Amino acid sequence: MKTEIGITAARRPNMVGTESRTLRPASLRTLLPQSRMVGGGDIQVTRLAPSPRGCLPGDLVVIDCSVDDPHLALAEALARGASGILCEQLQPCPLPQCIVPDALAATAMVADALAGQPTNDIFTVGVIGEAGKTTTALLVAATLRAAGIRTAYNTDLGSCDGIVQITPRQTADTPLLHSEWLSDSRDAGSATAVMELSDAMLSNHCLEPLHLDLLIVTGNPGRHADFGPHRLQQALDHLNPSGVVIVSSDAPQAVRMVDEAGAQKVTYGLRNDSDVTGKIFEQVPGETTLLVTAGDCTAVLETGLTGPAMASNQLAAIAVGLLSELDLPSALEALRAVKPIPGRMERVTGYDTASVVLDSANNSARLAATMRGLRRERQGGRLWCITTPSAHLSEDQLALLGRTAERFADHVIYTSGAAGKETFLQATHAMLDGVHNIAAPRLIADRKRAIEWAVTHAEPGDTILIAGGYQQNNPHEQRSTIDADRTCIEQARELDATSRETRPMTIPFPSVALN
Repeated sequence: MKTEIGITAARRPNMVGTESRTLRPASLRTLLPQSRMVGGGDIQVTRLAPSPRGCLPGDLVVIDCSVDDPHLALAEALARGASGILCEQLQPCPLPQCIVPDALAATAMVADALAGQPTNDIFTVGVIGEAGKTTTALLVAATLRAAGIRTAYNTDLGSCDGIVQITPRQTADTPLLHSEWLSDSRDAGSATAVMELSDAMLSNHCLEPLHLDLLIVTGNPGRHADFGPHRLQQALDHLNPSGVVIVSSDAPQAVRMVDEAGAQKVTYGLRNDSDVTGKIFEQVPGETTLLVTAGDCTAVLETGLTGPAMASNQLAAIAVGLLSELDLPSALEALRAVKPIPGRMERVTGYDTASVVLDSANNSARLAATMRGLRRERQGGRLWCITTPSAHLSEDQLALLGRTAERFADHVIYTSGAAGKETFLQATHAMLDGVHNIAAPRLIADRKRAIEWAVTHAEPGDTILIAGGYQQNNPHEQRSTIDADRTCIEQARELDATSRETRPMTIPFPSVALN
């Protein structure tokens, strides 16, 4: 591993205090030199409205012609007292206009400038991949804090500015919210900001003003979209020239893309030779023993985050810890102290009853990885799967999800999730298209009843997986749904215990041989 790579300090000292929060007008001519100004030589911006619906008097309004009718949006902006327009095409109005090639990218640049350009003052760590982004981001934040670095994070489960942890009703995945979170993190004295790079952030150009100092690729980079560049390539395009990529050696496609980008890399993996190598020594329900090797040092990690997917995420966090000048035992100790992460292979145990695991697996790849881990650690008993069709999946993806659940589980139950029951039948019919035995899955639209039925019918040695059904872009709603599932599990166990106590006992009579 290259010793010249380090993340012990940010590029510049933090500007802590209220001065960085003072609104200073931003010059669009200076900020967007390739833009075309109409109705004036420049526009000075103090506030930005991403759409006319939220415009206040004096705001610069962004009109996205791909989403809104430009004529209706323009009329609303004029009625609400907008002081200028940011758009991709000339509009018939008396307001000053800034015409840009990409309105979303320009919005991100303006939002960053109004926030005081926090991207220049904080060390940025991006986490990207098909699965495991939230878990890896939280593990990396814990490792950096163990190294004595005040760290902020932004994930699907919530965010932190380095001091205060919150569970907002909307993820900071828009340019305005993301710039505000970075600014708050800088003002709180955070030297490092760890951010989960969701598809929404990549599509709305949240990364436009960023130059990532560290990029972590969790597992496989995911499939290529139908249109546009690969999402990993988008992240690599925003990597600092001196930045580092931490990538799994078990994902050759990701390694190849990093090499083609010419970026410095540190590898981790469970199967192939890596800078940080792990081997699952033992896996039992609720605990995994991982043998970790980095250079000439080997240590053992006993963790409650079980399964190969979780082990891979932890190896990525260990690599970050080593870059931050932690020794291997200290990095492992930091991960050992991490509590179970809500909805990420979270095990709800009980006495004389089936174990229940809550996981946010909402597509076939994530579901397969989760169920492989559960089949590996179970000690007898059957595997139950309560899966929820996700609203953003296509019919082909839903069919693949149904096929995956049938392949790994002994009993499958389809139920509804955060999206409600309105599209339940249509989605489950698409899932059944991928199933061989269409009479085997049980359809229970009510989520609470589905959990109760599985808990009361499973044997004590069984394992029940509740997969998906959580709101991804609403951390508060996601946490609330997870808490509701836990409550439902406990209530179902109490009901099952009561019914077993009141159940009449039958005593079989011995058979009598008749001569």
